[in-house]
Amino acid sequence: MIYFDNAATGFPKSERVFEAMKEAYFGSGNAGRSGHELASAGSRILYNCRKAAGVLFGCEPEHVVLTKNATEALNLAVKGAIKKSPKSEVLISSLEHNSVLRPVHAFCMENGMYYKQFEVHLYNDDITVENFKKAVTRKTAAAVITHASNVCGRILPVKRIAEIAKERGILLILDASQTAGHFPVTFENTGADIICVPGHKGFYGPMGTGMLLANPNSRLHFRTVMEGGTGISSFEKEMPDLLPERLEYGTLNNCGFAGLAAAMENFEYPADETRVFAYLIKKMRARDDVVLHGAPDGNIEDFVPVLLFNKKNVSCEEVAARLNEKGIAVRSGFHCSPLAHTALGTQKKGGVRISLGRANTVEEIDYFLSVL
Repeated sequence: MIYFDNAATGFPKSERVFEAMKEAYFGSGNAGRSGHELASAGSRILYNCRKAAGVLFGCEPEHVVLTKNATEALNLAVKGAIKKSPKSEVLISSLEHNSVLRPVHAFCMENGMYYKQFEVHLYNDDITVENFKKAVTRKTAAAVITHASNVCGRILPVKRIAEIAKERGILLILDASQTAGHFPVTFENTGADIICVPGHKGFYGPMGTGMLLANPNSRLHFRTVMEGGTGISSFEKEMPDLLPERLEYGTLNNCGFAGLAAAMENFEYPADETRVFAYLIKKMRARDDVVLHGAPDGNIEDFVPVLLFNKKNVSCEEVAARLNEKGIAVRSGFHCSPLAHTALGTQKKGGVRISLGRANTVEEIDYFLSVL
């Protein structure tokens, strides 16, 4: 199988991830629930995962909340950290995934608040920043934005947006689902207050893992979205005040987070992705049987390696099915991102998405092109 669906999950996973998960499965108990050696082993696994994440993102281990995916992290951030204030508003971008749109919609509807979009310009960061600035009002409480689109790969000028947000006292929540693992994402180089990430995409960790990371320099207070046992403060009826326990409830996924820790420790960012992606873009632009949607045009450094296209006179679903018959994995449809497809003009027909990863090669691109 030639795998071009890394925006859904990174593949293949490494052998060391599997070995770490197997070791945790046979050698750890429920972290924080007892004092025996197996429970202590479980606690060490979770701490090692937090520590590895802290090194990559620039925070202390206690600022790393372990979740089952980025969607859970975003729900905890949106519903727990944004100040509730009737008639206040939340800003989102025109490229958001449903993991941002739906929690923001639910939160605003429940609390008498509003949300609105600012338009991302695919080829001019200055226009994007100006659009964000114009969208900000005295009622703006928070901005929840993707770092890069899962549909077309466009990276947003997050640092510049964060500077405006900080000046106006606006909470900035960043969905780094498509950037974490492709290049360094830190609190320093993004300026975000909260970063939400999956463990299974750019880091090639296990599915069912994710993280909410809180900026140590931001004065954040989280309301709880779910409550339960934490292993501490057992006689308190409310969740502990301190992170990460305030947002972690019940038994955590030792095996998954052992694998994620192994994936993140001594992590090396891919060196060849951009070259392979540039080759793909060049070859696809030379074809007259395809239409590209929102693809790089001389600004490939502003994109993660994601390309949306359609083959003329063939549905995206049929293209994906035919490619699959030849051993090529892509994703067709709307990619859980109606806003992005609306922005790209593909809201009626969807598209075929190619998303490259660290293992993909030019030779695989050539085979794909011949099949296409």
